Amino acid sequence: MDHHFLTSMLAILSLLTISSFVYMISKRTKLPYTVLLVVAWFVLIPLSKIPFLHFLVEFKLTPEMLFFVFLPILIFESGYNMRYRQLLKNWKSIWALAIIWLLISTFIVWYGLYFAFNLIWLPIPLEIAMLFGSIISSTDPVAVLSLFKQFWAPRRLVLIFEGESLFNDWTALALFLVMLAIIKSGAITAATIWTWVATFLCMLFWWMIFWSMMWFGFSKLIEKVKWNDNLEIAFTMIVAHLTFILSEIISEFVSIWGFDIKISWVIATALASIVVGNYWRYKISHKVEEYMENFWWFVAFVANSLVFLLMWVMFFSLNINLVDFIIPISIAILVVIIARWISIYLPLSIFNHLKLEEKIPASWQHLLAWWSLRWALALMMVLMIPDNFAIQSWTLPYTIKDFLLAITIWSIMFTLFIKATTIGYAVKKLKINKLHDIEHFQKHESMILVYIETINKIESIFSKWHVSKNEYESLKAKYQKKLDHEIEEFKRLLSQVKEPEKLIFKAISLHALWIEKQYLKELFRYNEVDEYIFKYMLGKIERQIERIECDKAQIKKETLIEEMEFADKILNYINTKDDDIIYQYLKNRTKHIVSSKVLLEFEILKKIKWGFSTEIFDEAIELYTRFNSLSKIKMDDIYSKNEEMISLLDVRLVNKSLLKLEEKNIKNLFDKEFLTPKLYVDIMDGIEHKINRNVKF
Repeated sequence: MDHHFLTSMLAILSLLTISSFVYMISKRTKLPYTVLLVVAWFVLIPLSKIPFLHFLVEFKLTPEMLFFVFLPILIFESGYNMRYRQLLKNWKSIWALAIIWLLISTFIVWYGLYFAFNLIWLPIPLEIAMLFGSIISSTDPVAVLSLFKQFWAPRRLVLIFEGESLFNDWTALALFLVMLAIIKSGAITAATIWTWVATFLCMLFWWMIFWSMMWFGFSKLIEKVKWNDNLEIAFTMIVAHLTFILSEIISEFVSIWGFDIKISWVIATALASIVVGNYWRYKISHKVEEYMENFWWFVAFVANSLVFLLMWVMFFSLNINLVDFIIPISIAILVVIIARWISIYLPLSIFNHLKLEEKIPASWQHLLAWWSLRWALALMMVLMIPDNFAIQSWTLPYTIKDFLLAITIWSIMFTLFIKATTIGYAVKKLKINKLHDIEHFQKHESMILVYIETINKIESIFSKWHVSKNEYESLKAKYQKKLDHEIEEFKRLLSQVKEPEKLIFKAISLHALWIEKQYLKELFRYNEVDEYIFKYMLGKIERQIERIECDKAQIKKETLIEEMEFADKILNYINTKDDDIIYQYLKNRTKHIVSSKVLLEFEILKKIKWGFSTEIFDEAIELYTRFNSLSKIKMDDIYSKNEEMISLLDVRLVNKSLLKLEEKNIKNLFDKEFLTPKLYVDIMDGIEHKINRNVKF
């Protein structure tokens, strides 16, 4: 067997083992995982000099491997959990940071680096400064988002940073390719610049056509393989890589009427991930949805770890003297920091002043300005530079590629060792992760419910098991004390807020909407509503949650007609089913069921001694009673006009409900080991097959 193949596989497995142990240490020490990876590699480099450990550095990271294997995974995983509704809500700030201000940042790095290097008698051509500016100006979501989430940064801040990072990758890559092509042409003329600006704009046009075709094709395929777990997961992996690779193939080989078709690989893959995360998420089966996120987290973890460690193998193999680069690297880092500050504080100050969007606090701006990390994309762009790339004005004793690779990698190191290690401190110091009043309310509410349920369970245990009265009373007193303490803390919170009634009603309204969401998903899980009704209802619930979080009324008008976004109105118009009798009945039945569940929950909550007047529940109960009554009236009206059709439909729906009971009982029997795994899988497959049948005729 080939010796190189064996040592390469051994190197990969060894690096993954090291990554796993490093990750365990990072979880225990709360230190950034990527920083600890660098530390681990500094330990491994000397060890790799030992002959029998030399295989650790034999596996090399090639541009093709980074470009076509790892990068699609990292991009796809970053966009999978982004919600398009929140993206649209913050699109102005995201696109301004991702395009306009990235270009300005790049321009500052160009000229700042060019003049600074010339001041220290290290003349570099302007073209090389231009290349470095386009390489280093983009931020990487993979490198920082895990840290933001680890320290519980606000959702909107995470979204803005994630959106900026994802879309400025496309801008930076397109700009880099334009700069590289202009430099290769040997002359920067107005005609050359115009040609590549036109190419840049055409990338947008062709990307829209390409993305629409991919979206339509894979949407049909994913519907065909629903309920086949392995195929559903495989298709997401195929989408990530096929979108990326086809974009490259089309850009490289396809032309129309002599005009080359250029498609951005980054933006195509990023939007494919957003579509899968928002649209396909409800086309895949319930079981797969539960572990799809874990699957992509794991794949991204493997890709990120291998790229990171292999990057250091490549760096230590460079034929450069680090001492010669101390001053250039320091200057490059300083220039990049200044450019980032300007590109954050200036646009966001303008946005806040003009009130173009919801205000972005100064503390968020500090975090966005300082804690921007660079990673895989910057490295990938340097690797795309040909080894023999040269220009006449280059006089340094290194190749252009080695020079750019050295300052890029050390810029990445600075962001990891200095910026990444201080994110946690900054989040706490700036009080960005501080709980809001509504979160304190929900915390106390949850704990009160937990302690009440625990006390009820203790009473049940005493009546069924041989527990002494003293032990029973001791346990009950223990949890009663916890409950009383939580209620007192609850009262203290309400006494400190300016408008306690408003806070209570806000929390109650959110609680009701989460109940709606829970039971709507359950109905969809058992196929009692179709995908269209589910998305329609889920969209309404999410819009109401957004309104409440923005301190607005849950519904816009007294007529109970919720506002719809422009995109939803278009989809509703295209897919309208207002004339479909069964659709109307199922929609109103869904409203009736979820509102009934909310009313039932509120009746239970109202009986609890919260420490505030429970009459405040009455307004919410009145609202949901109106929802419930209105949907029941519409159901009865449809039934009276279509009695035979709706009776047959109701029989099918009753059978669906009974299948839930069958599934639950079979699972209980399996847990008690009354059924072998073979019988359990066989019976459950039969039940699932029946559940998956459409209730419509």
